Amino acid sequence: MTGSTLRVLLALCLGPALDMGIQEAFAQQTLPLIRRAAECIGEARADRLQGLTPEGDLILLSGGPARLAGIRLPDTSPYREQSIAWLQAWTVHSIIVQGSDKRDRWDRLSVRVRSSGQTPALDWAHGLVEAGLALVDAGTEGVFCQPELLVLEATARERRLGIWADDRYKPLDVNQPERLRERIGSFVLVEGRIRSIGERKQRTYLNFGGLWAEDFTIIIPKTTWKQMSDRGLGLDALKGRRIRARGILQSWQGTAFSIVIPDMIERLEGDHLPR
Repeated sequence: MTGSTLRVLLALCLGPALDMGIQEAFAQQTLPLIRRAAECIGEARADRLQGLTPEGDLILLSGGPARLAGIRLPDTSPYREQSIAWLQAWTVHSIIVQGSDKRDRWDRLSVRVRSSGQTPALDWAHGLVEAGLALVDAGTEGVFCQPELLVLEATARERRLGIWADDRYKPLDVNQPERLRERIGSFVLVEGRIRSIGERKQRTYLNFGGLWAEDFTIIIPKTTWKQMSDRGLGLDALKGRRIRARGILQSWQGTAFSIVIPDMIERLEGDHLPR
């Protein structure tokens, strides 16, 4: 039997199996994207902003309190006041609101808002992030619908706009535990190299040092870790890599925060740990 004949027979025998394998791999990669798109597409409706709460939440004419999906307003002066003033300037405009009807524990809708009196329409979350007057935060929503916000934030940070001119908002180095402890209870960005990864039955731990009582850890629930692995952000892709992550810092065997949305971890340029 010649080599060419053998290759033909192998293709005929293994072709269907290979096709099934490709189809399965394709489905594993695309189904999460399809589900994500379905969750992110909500009914768009005309509305008007009646006002703002002291916390910066929106009061919509149609449905009461709401928050802009995917972002968090600054928590210190003068940036918080500047963010609220930015929003107040748009209260006279008609708007297009898009989002689900689910409310959070504060009875707020999570929505995208675009001005309808401009061409192209201005997305409010985009505008605030571009101006350095908001941080990207997916919160505890089931899906992050605006990954482009991370790019806009990175540009504002590089240009030192708004909050990014203030050291308080710049990413914290995970190798400075005293600075991390000072920020417990706050929403922060951190940067550092993952030293080890502990996969357990219900959650995974990204460890940034070897001293459990002092060092920083990211805690990832099982379902989120599965999503990350499906996206190519599993153990092999993250161990030894520098990352940027964001969340509300808590005291836990040093300091830690939990991440439930994979997009809240970004891989940074840099080599693996020295051997």
